[in-house]
Amino acid sequence: MKKLMLLTSLCMASISPVFAQEARDSVDAEQRMNELADKVADLQNDQLKRSNLKFTGYIQANAQLADSQGIASFAGGNFLPGTDKRFAIRRGRVKMDYSRVDDEGNIMTQGIVQVDYSQNGLTLRDAYANILDPYIKWFGFKLGCMDKPFGYEVTYSSGVRETPERGRMSQTLFPGEKDLGGQFYIMPNKTSRFRFFKLEAGIYNGTGALANDFDRFKDLISRLSFFKNNKDETIKYSGGISYYNGGFKNSNKYINTLMSNAEGNHYWLATDSSAGYADKQMRQIYYGADAQLSIDWKIGLTTLRAEYITGTQSGTLTSSTTPNAAVTANVFERNFNGAYFYWIQNIANSKHNIVIKYDWYDPNTKVKESEIGAVTGAGSLGSADIKYSTLGLGYFFTYDQNWKITLYGDIIKNDATKLSGYGKDLKDNIFTVRVQYKFSN
Repeated sequence: MKKLMLLTSLCMASISPVFAQEARDSVDAEQRMNELADKVADLQNDQLKRSNLKFTGYIQANAQLADSQGIASFAGGNFLPGTDKRFAIRRGRVKMDYSRVDDEGNIMTQGIVQVDYSQNGLTLRDAYANILDPYIKWFGFKLGCMDKPFGYEVTYSSGVRETPERGRMSQTLFPGEKDLGGQFYIMPNKTSRFRFFKLEAGIYNGTGALANDFDRFKDLISRLSFFKNNKDETIKYSGGISYYNGGFKNSNKYINTLMSNAEGNHYWLATDSSAGYADKQMRQIYYGADAQLSIDWKIGLTTLRAEYITGTQSGTLTSSTTPNAAVTANVFERNFNGAYFYWIQNIANSKHNIVIKYDWYDPNTKVKESEIGAVTGAGSLGSADIKYSTLGLGYFFTYDQNWKITLYGDIIKNDATKLSGYGKDLKDNIFTVRVQYKFSN
C-alpha cells in the first residue's frame, strides 16, 4: 500500500506542472484572442471612419486660341494684352467629404471642404456643414460657403458639365457660383413615395465665397425642383423654378434712370437726392425656370436642357456683373433677360459625344443696339447695355471614368452699336482644348 501511495504521489507530482502549463496556456490564448478581437474592432472602426471620409477631385488643363489679342472673355477669364494663345490650369479641385449615412442611405450629417488650385493661386470653393432632421428625415440645414440654389447651370458641377464653362448669363449674375450663408431645404427621405421634389431657400451675403460682406443687405435665393423617370429609367426628366431677391448699397447720392429723347433714343439721367438715394438698396431681382430631359435609346443617350432668367440687375456703366465689393461709381438698374439651350448626344453608346449649346444675355431689354452710343455725353449708354449671343460647338471623348478630352469652340456674336470700339461684331471667338482627370479614394 505504501508503495502504491508513493507511486501515486510521484505521478501527481510529475503531471501537475503539465496541467499548470496548460492552464497558463489557456489563459494566454484567451488573452490573445481578446487582444485580437480588440484589434479587429479597432480596424473595423478605422475602416468605418475611412468609409465616411471621401477625397475626390479633378484637374482641368486648357489650351486656348482666341480670334484677337487681349480680348474680354467668359471662357476662363480675359486674355492679357498682347495674348491670343494660352495654357492654363482652369481648375484643380480637391474635395473632402465626411458624411454619416443611415441604413436607408440618407445623409444625416455632413461636412464639406473644397479648394481649387490654378496658376492664380489657392482659393476656397466650399466649406459648409449639413445636418438632416433625425426623425422624418425630410428637413435639412446648411451653413457656410456653398452653391447658390438658383437654376440648373449654376449648381451643375464643372467636373461633369459637357461644356468648358457656364454661359455668359450665369457668370454675370452669379460670378463664382458660391456664396456665404445659410440654407434650409426640404427633400423627402429615400424610402418616401414623395421623393421627387426638393425645395431650397437660403439667406446669403451676396458677395461670393472670397469676399466679406460690405453692407447690411442680404440676398434671398430659392429654388423648387422636381425629378422623375419612367419605370426602366430610360427616360428622365426634371425642372425647376427659382427666385432671387437681393441687392447692394448705393454708395453715393445718385441714381440713374433710363429715359428717351424726341428721336426715341434712350439715355441715362442721373438724379441727385442725397436724402433718398444714399444707402439705398440697388435691386437684384431674378425669376428663373429650367427644364431637363434625357432619353437612353439605340442611338445613344440624348440630353436636352433649357433655362430662362429675367428680372432687374443693378450695375455700373461698363458692367452688369454682380459686385463683390462696395460700388462707389454711379449705379444703373436695368431690366434683363437671358437663356441657354443644350443638346448633348452620345454616339451609339460609345465613348464619343457631341454637344451644341446656344445662349444669349441681354443686359438691357429696353434698348436696341442701334441706340447705344447714339446719345453722347453724360447720359450715354455703355458697353454694359450690349446684348451677346454665343453658339457653342463641341466634341468630348470619355476614355474611362477618369479621363475626358474636350474640343470646344465659342462663336460669339454682338450687334453693331454707335459706341466707340463696338461699331461691329467683335472678333472674340475662342477655341478650347481641355484634358480632365478625375480621382477619388
